[in-house]
Amino acid sequence: MSRTKKLAAIASTSAAATAIAVAATASPALAWTAGPYTANLSGNMTINAGTNVTCTGSTLKGNIAADGTLTVTSASISGCPASVTPQNLPWGGKMTGGSTTITGFSVQALGCNYGGSISGTYSGGDTLPATVTFTNQTVKATGGFCLVQSVTLSATYVFSAA
Repeated sequence: MSRTKKLAAIASTSAAATAIAVAATASPALAWTAGPYTANLSGNMTINAGTNVTCTGSTLKGNIAADGTLTVTSASISGCPASVTPQNLPWGGKMTGGSTTITGFSVQALGCNYGGSISGTYSGGDTLPATVTFTNQTVKATGGFCLVQSVTLSATYVFSAA
């Protein structure tokens, strides 16, 4: 092998070794700081049951895992024209890749239970605080005496470490 080819082979091997070393020591992908959080409503929650209804307050509390898995252990909704009561806690969920899902969401209003999963987006990176926006999420009637079989809700929450 000529001297030029040997130098090229050594340089190539050295570059490959450097690439492997960098890959092996690179920082892991961003992860959430695990622990408790509080999410407060930012602005108003709008519930559309044929007519828009506005609620002025809401708080979610729970825990977030390093992989973005959420547990909602406490929820309140206030400032609505009628009582809206969260049901069947805890709820589950996930915050990953800019998307947020809350599963097991359930509330009671005017003698009707509404529930399901709601999905939204978050901004702020994979760290708290993060702003989560749910827009026109359909929640279906699941029991009780229901005059309206589904409603949509829109709300923005700011999730902060508790």
